[in-house]
Amino acid sequence: MKRTFSGKARRLVISLFGLILLLPLLVAWADSWEGLREASRRITSVEARFVQKKTLPMLTKPFVSEGRFFFQAPGSLRWEYDRPVRSVLIMNGGAVKRYLRDPGGWREETGASLTAMRVVLEEIVNWQQGRFDANPRFQASLSADPEPRVTLVPREPSWGKMIRRIELTLSREQAGVMKGVRVVEDERSFTELDFSQVRLNRSLPASLFENVE
Repeated sequence: MKRTFSGKARRLVISLFGLILLLPLLVAWADSWEGLREASRRITSVEARFVQKKTLPMLTKPFVSEGRFFFQAPGSLRWEYDRPVRSVLIMNGGAVKRYLRDPGGWREETGASLTAMRVVLEEIVNWQQGRFDANPRFQASLSADPEPRVTLVPREPSWGKMIRRIELTLSREQAGVMKGVRVVEDERSFTELDFSQVRLNRSLPASLFENVE
């Protein structure tokens, strides 16, 4: 069955791909698919800060957002934007919730946008296992020069209309650290994320994946 998205849902899918695709690649660099899968088995948690830059033809300069995320194996995550607008996305036990901060406090979002988020999050099972070559929606390639990189290209024309390709660059010097990701809609519209303060395999409180605060 074909999936269709509203304009808002389409934008959410693109933004979420830029974040969620990072989870397995934060584990470690390897020069084979099996190496990535093996490395992912050793990761129990990930936490990091990120800076996201969105470039569009209509913008005179990139739109910059900052935040942090947390991941707990086997499938709990929290994406949190600190600025310019505060929002939190939580996935726990298969349930997905999104909260936006307004003058009255935290407000839970409902509706079609959550459906779009769920579509993206369904892919996390393969990604968390490092199984990029098994993802049916993307053709994956792995290269080592000039930097370790995984490139994902949509197989289906419907996905290709939203995303032309996704480039994920891993740190060669520091195993376990993702340097960045580039989600390309077209050559003039793309999202870039840079990561810092990455911590692996620390004990994370369950409340992170249950409560917005």
